[in-house]
Amino acid sequence: MTGAARPTVARVVELVAAGQARPLDGRGLNASWRVEWGGRPLSVKVHCPERSSATELRRIGRVDAALRGAPWYPPVLDSGFDRAERPRLVVVRPYAPGAPSDDARRHIAGVVDVLADLAARADGLAAEDALVGDYASAWLSGAEAERSLVEPLLTGRWRDLGRAVDGHLGELRSAALRLTEHEGLLVHHGDLHGRNLVSDGSGRLTVIDWDEAGFSRRPADAGKALWLSCRLGRGDFVLDPGATGRFLAGLRTRLGTPYADAPDLARLGALWFLPRHGHVTLLGRRDAGLGAWYLGWVERFWARFRENLDLVARTAAELETSRGAAS
Repeated sequence: MTGAARPTVARVVELVAAGQARPLDGRGLNASWRVEWGGRPLSVKVHCPERSSATELRRIGRVDAALRGAPWYPPVLDSGFDRAERPRLVVVRPYAPGAPSDDARRHIAGVVDVLADLAARADGLAAEDALVGDYASAWLSGAEAERSLVEPLLTGRWRDLGRAVDGHLGELRSAALRLTEHEGLLVHHGDLHGRNLVSDGSGRLTVIDWDEAGFSRRPADAGKALWLSCRLGRGDFVLDPGATGRFLAGLRTRLGTPYADAPDLARLGALWFLPRHGHVTLLGRRDAGLGAWYLGWVERFWARFRENLDLVARTAAELETSRGAAS
């Protein structure tokens, strides 16, 4: 019996092991479960052993402290490590009622609101270096090493993907550096897309999956969300001109992001679509087909990158022209 007692990592892990939890869909490295506790549903995230560490636990705790009280944020109820042979980080939160979206375009205003709130809640915040980083960090600090590690995976069928990486990496890194601030931090969710935006039908939006949360010195969430919120459909990478315009206009209004920064913001977000050896390898360990699925997925992104980047630049220029005409 769970009763009304506070949920603990030890107890919810017992429920999962006993088959008293429902697995939740996902293609990531971590596993998610829904557990009933005292008449209310909980979300239990079990991190893979390779990504479980005291630093990850500390990072999640610091983000939780910064975001508690935000209407779209499900707070941590308990966190810690299970007692497996290879300890795994476990995070327990309230389960978000409602349905995730396969089309994030209808949530663009909500995503921009979240981005603005993330920026505001980081005002004056300090964090140790180990807690600061995002998907761009490895490519900025060690691009040659990252490219060398992934090289054995980008042969044969994936040779064109390797050429895309080599053809774009320089401009992406330059853009990320231009957008990096050495003073001040942003709270970083790490994966703002439709399936992580849960709507209960009444207009309430909950942002889930805080596995990659931390702190960043650049607008990495906004760059990635540009690609994942403005595409025509899940699994596709053709940007919708209207959605792109609404997203960029929202960033300009809520965060003061200049339209001139839009192409660099897109390039920054594109760094997330560069395959990394560690990520692909861990996906393959979870499911033999996931590594190939992922490489095919990012290959589709790079096949359309240049035309999409041109769309972002044109849209930003048109918005700037309209703004100038109105002022």
